[in-house]
Amino acid sequence: MNNESDVENDDVVVIEERDKRSYLYIIIAGLLGAALGGLIGSSLTSSKWQEAYYGLETKYQELVEEKKQLTDEVEDKVAQVDAEIQAKLTKAIDEKKHTFDETIKSLNDQVAELEKVNLSLEEQLNEQKQNIAQATQENRKLNRQADMQATMFERSRELFQQELKVKQELEALEKERDDLQPKLKQLKADCDLYLAGTSWEAKSDACDKQDEANSRLSHVNQMIRVHQMDLKQIKALASELGL
Repeated sequence: MNNESDVENDDVVVIEERDKRSYLYIIIAGLLGAALGGLIGSSLTSSKWQEAYYGLETKYQELVEEKKQLTDEVEDKVAQVDAEIQAKLTKAIDEKKHTFDETIKSLNDQVAELEKVNLSLEEQLNEQKQNIAQATQENRKLNRQADMQATMFERSRELFQQELKVKQELEALEKERDDLQPKLKQLKADCDLYLAGTSWEAKSDACDKQDEANSRLSHVNQMIRVHQMDLKQIKALASELGL
């Protein structure tokens, strides 16, 4: 079966090659005929052919010139368009650059202003810290003064109470001294009469009472001096405390 198929294919190829050669022969024959006919016709119409040739050549030259002119115009137009595009591009770039520069300048100004504000805030913060530290120090000082004043007030109250007590005691002692001094004279007189034996009215305890009165008067005088010294010390301490 394969052999039969190969034979059939070979026949087809041979037929196709014969057909192609037949067509080729026909074409060549046609071309030769056309050439012969052209030669024959050209010998008859050589003058008309030359006029047509010159006309075509002239048209061709005109077309060449027109083409050159159109080419030049197109090149000029392209160059003009390129220049316009370049100018527009340059202008757009310049505008963008100017806008960018303005934006950068604005941002730099804002940054500088923010730095000034930041510096001002830092100065205010430092000043407030100093004020707080100073206020804290003054508050502590006032607290100490308040404590001292409270202590001084308590001390002054104690001093005033002590002074009042000492003055009252001193006043009582001085009154007792003033009372004892006249009585002591009478007791001394009674003792002298008793010792002299010249009066029956003199009592035997007159001298004892005189001794008791002398002892009491001596003690009262001593206590008066002590209270007077206490008052001096209280006044000195009050002066030191600024009272």
